[in-house]
Amino acid sequence: MKANKQLRRAAMASMAIALAAICMATNTRATENTQQAATSALPAYAPVKEKICTDCKISIPPEMIPRRGVVLSNGSFSTPAGYWEAVDIDQRKMTRFITQLNTETHKLAVVQSRTVPLSDDDVAELIGLANAVWRFPDKLPSTSANDVVWGVDLFDGAVTRKEYGVGLVQGDGANLEAALEQVWRRLAR
Repeated sequence: MKANKQLRRAAMASMAIALAAICMATNTRATENTQQAATSALPAYAPVKEKICTDCKISIPPEMIPRRGVVLSNGSFSTPAGYWEAVDIDQRKMTRFITQLNTETHKLAVVQSRTVPLSDDDVAELIGLANAVWRFPDKLPSTSANDVVWGVDLFDGAVTRKEYGVGLVQGDGANLEAALEQVWRRLAR
């Protein structure tokens, strides 16, 4: 009789453990499905690519380059500082950072940075604007301005588009820059 009770208790404990494992697996799958649904709700990134750069030199500090995303830069000929904005689509974040040119090594070093998380709505808006730049068949236009330079770098895995110029970026590049500024002002208080 005592052996039967012990056997029942052992069987019930085994069933409880199995039930807990099933619940955990179900919850994990539900969480994964929710995350996949959120990701699939975003527009496709870079479905059309024009002006792909095959041998361009990327001057962005390597730790700031997203796998998929955008990096904008602004600078001046009269100062060794550069001002950057990076959007990482996969990690849903935006980073603003300042670089300083090391005069001995001629490499950029990040001297200050701040990162903010992006909502799905922010990411969707920025994907749409980045896609407009990816699709644009010509060099991005710019207007002349004294002592300023700009850069727009787009990344999709190993595929890159690099645009740069003297003055101020215009067109789709300016639209992307304005949207990044609005997002930053809202999130980085």
